Amino acid sequence: MSRFRSEVPKGLFRVPISITKEMESWLQDLSSKMKSSGGYKLPKSYIIRALLDAAMSLKIDVSQVKTEEELVERILKAIKQYK
Repeated sequence: MSRFRSEVPKGLFRVPISITKEMESWLQDLSSKMKSSGGYKLPKSYIIRALLDAAMSLKIDVSQVKTEEELVERILKAIKQYK
C-alpha cells in the first residue's frame, strides 16, 4: 500500500465514521508507539482496517444484539474463544 494518505488504493471504499475523542486519542497514541518502537507511524485508517481484518476472522455471535455495548461484549467473547 502507498504511504501517501491522500491516495486511496483501488478496491477500498471511504466510510465516514464517528468516534469519540478517547478513541481518536487511542489511535493516535498507538500510531505514535509504532513509530517510537522502530516502525512507521501508520495512519488511523490503516489501523482501523487492520482491526477490521482481525475481527473478520472471529466467529461473533450477533444473534439478538440490540446495542453497541452488547456487540462489544460479543466481540470480546469471540476474541477469548479465538483459536
